[in-house]
Amino acid sequence: MRTALFIAAVKSQETTYSSLDDSALKDEALRLRFEAKKSERLRRGLIVRAFALVQVAAQRQIKMRLYDVQLRGGLSMVRGQVAEMRTGEGKTFTATLPLFAYSLLGRGALLATSNDYLANRDANEMRPVYESLGLSVGVIQSEMSREQRRVAYQRDIIYGTMKEFGFDFLRDHAGQRTKAQQQLWFGNSETTLPVDQPVQRKFEFLLIDEADSILIDDARTPLIISAAEDGSTHDQQVELYRWSALHAPHFVEDSHYWYDRERKKVDLMPKGTSHLRSIDKPASLLGVGLLEMYDFMERAIQVHRDHLVDRDYVVREGEIVIVDEATGRISEGRRW
Repeated sequence: MRTALFIAAVKSQETTYSSLDDSALKDEALRLRFEAKKSERLRRGLIVRAFALVQVAAQRQIKMRLYDVQLRGGLSMVRGQVAEMRTGEGKTFTATLPLFAYSLLGRGALLATSNDYLANRDANEMRPVYESLGLSVGVIQSEMSREQRRVAYQRDIIYGTMKEFGFDFLRDHAGQRTKAQQQLWFGNSETTLPVDQPVQRKFEFLLIDEADSILIDDARTPLIISAAEDGSTHDQQVELYRWSALHAPHFVEDSHYWYDRERKKVDLMPKGTSHLRSIDKPASLLGVGLLEMYDFMERAIQVHRDHLVDRDYVVREGEIVIVDEATGRISEGRRW
């Protein structure tokens, strides 16, 4: 019953807003933003007016009208609930309601979808609605530089993929940790190392498209960022990779190594470590520790058995580029 009353209130407010011209409609959106920032919360009356503004703006800009099912879905999302909508009920359009409402607080609203194409398409389709109400729209794409990302994250509403949002978050926090380490090492000295400035800011709201897929299926693949490894030199690492890849096919499962299929991890058994020590090694690997050799060989065995070229990865201009197993698209900036 409460939802029915809410929808009736939105339609009543829509009638009032329909008499305003485009400039007055944008002014009303500005007043809502001021009210939201002042109270620092989204009250029911403000949400009613926000939904009505989107309704009128959408009819004028993209010739589309929100139906009751979309208003119900939008209200559920504003409340922080999961909304299940059938194919054809207009999820992309419905998403404009909670995104606009939370953007009024002035701290940014994100929409996470499954791939770059959908993020770019949805942002461009709904952009006229947002911009007519005085809001800016940003899109995060995998090939963007950090500076381009920093600019996009300053927009009122930002579309992108959960992976890109996640990796940017990790890179930002890794940079912050590095800065803290520098203060610990150097104190107030002017001797410092370059640190990337964060690209993200603190956000108010994240809306997840295809939540079951992103939070359950895609979540099986962890987001990991890594730095250069300590230990052997770069030339030795290159040679160690080659040497491990050359001999990995000669190791036998359950004899030389044990394979955890759930974690997809290889662990050398005593017979395997003995076999590794018996293999001839080039002079360039002199000084490389056995533990490092074990580690490289375990990874080489895993790659040999689990990763196929042109299925799991491609070689492009001499570089290994990972193929996303969920989308089949190239995953720029990722590595195993």
